[in-house]
Amino acid sequence: MEQPVSQTYKHYFWKRFFLFFLPLMVVGILSEPMIIQNPFEELEDYGAFLFFFVFYIIVLGGLAAFIVSIMWRIRQFKVKH
Repeated sequence: MEQPVSQTYKHYFWKRFFLFFLPLMVVGILSEPMIIQNPFEELEDYGAFLFFFVFYIIVLGGLAAFIVSIMWRIRQFKVKH
């Protein structure tokens, strides 16, 4: 199925970003013991949970954005040639 050439990068990006971000986030959260096994007994535990959660959102969001950007570049290269 060929995609229209007139599709903008912004539309392409946001349409595919969450397709990569959500699975990466689920795998990242399930593999992090500081998030899953946190006892939440002290205020420090809440801070650690928040730190790791925000850290994973930023890092995995950046990774998902990078993957989508690379896919866009490959698509543009194939359209030109």
